Amino acid sequence: MSSLFERAKQDAFKGDYLTRLLYLNISVFLLFALSNAFTSLFTGNFGLIPNLADDLLALPSDPLRLLLRPWTLLTYMFTHFGFRHILFNMIVLYFSGKILMEYLGEKRMLALYIYGGIGGGLLYIILYNISPILGQGSMVGASAGCISVLVAGALYMPQMPVRLWGIFEIKYWMLAAGIVTLDVLNLTGSNAGGHIAHLGGAIVAFFFIRSMRQGHEWNVYLFQIIDAVRNMLFRPKSKKKRRGFSFGESSYVKYEEVKTPKKEAPNTAKMDAILDKIKEKGYDSLSKEEKAYLFKISNEE
Repeated sequence: MSSLFERAKQDAFKGDYLTRLLYLNISVFLLFALSNAFTSLFTGNFGLIPNLADDLLALPSDPLRLLLRPWTLLTYMFTHFGFRHILFNMIVLYFSGKILMEYLGEKRMLALYIYGGIGGGLLYIILYNISPILGQGSMVGASAGCISVLVAGALYMPQMPVRLWGIFEIKYWMLAAGIVTLDVLNLTGSNAGGHIAHLGGAIVAFFFIRSMRQGHEWNVYLFQIIDAVRNMLFRPKSKKKRRGFSFGESSYVKYEEVKTPKKEAPNTAKMDAILDKIKEKGYDSLSKEEKAYLFKISNEE
């Protein structure tokens, strides 16, 4: 049992990016489900945790609310409230992510998931604020990022055969085209926000692959941001030397500043004259003083 726990811990924190995405999504869902269950059991309020999670983690369609909760543009793509919802998204992410990592690497896969989620979220907000038939609401789910990974794989390897339910074999591009077509046909359905997000993720995948083929790697920008945040949060603080005496130790140690003598600035005119003399008559033509000066300057460089 302990070895299983250690293996899960290793995969969650040090596994490839696909494994970490799966663990993160599942962990957030389990935390939500367990919190909702215990809160409902002891308070009788079945809507407390869902309302709180929807308020803090879900992406609002109202731009004003988004300005107050900018983090939701990232948190929504790791949040699920229903079992079937997360099950479908994780299946799509696992299989499409495995294929994409094999051919394009895990960094591009992670970048597609994040950029696709952001692109899907932004398209959702835009359309919900300009369409007369879509009202205000909020959205959760990893589907925009998952579809972005799937469509990118289909764009990069369109003729790759894939099996649906282990029975039907079709080309990869057919699967992606079928999903995108269904999203377009359901733009005015009950889950319009989810289908809009899918289309946003697909659009991001298209431009991501096109830019990659032109030599522009979008994933580089993502990892520059990740590295900057990591360095800011986990950079070790340099210890400053204390002045005076240290107390509470076996011996008192006095820390003193060591002053380094300033280097003498070289005489440019004199140096040029010596170099010109070497060029015209050779090194042996220099006097002892000139040779000593040249030796001194060379040791100070």
